[in-house]
Amino acid sequence: DALQNAGVMALLRPLLLDNVASIQQSAALALGRLANYSEDLAEAVVTHEILPQLVYSLGQQNRFYKKAAAFVLRAVAKHSPHLAQAVVDSGALDALVTCLEGFDPSVSEAAAWALGYIARHSKELA
Repeated sequence: DALQNAGVMALLRPLLLDNVASIQQSAALALGRLANYSEDLAEAVVTHEILPQLVYSLGQQNRFYKKAAAFVLRAVAKHSPHLAQAVVDSGALDALVTCLEGFDPSVSEAAAWALGYIARHSKELA
């Protein structure tokens, strides 16, 4: 709660666009861990419009960032059908399917987990 009150989402969001790849990856991992921790923090990821930025970056970044971004999408989607729908609405499905077709097995695995967490909520999401 203290991190959310301190505006951690607003602080992490610009780091996703940093020039240094390791900073981008670390910011994505931090967002994923926060979103994984509680539904409120996952909702904050959605309300701060971080998902479209992650989805766009899935097609542009290195494998380490892709794995971290897929983790954020999974962490958000796991909490509720509403949040899973927010992930879908951000355009994540196409980007995750593209990651499934990639060469790196860790990225493919992270994408598969994210898709699984989206699909588990309802037939419509599946």
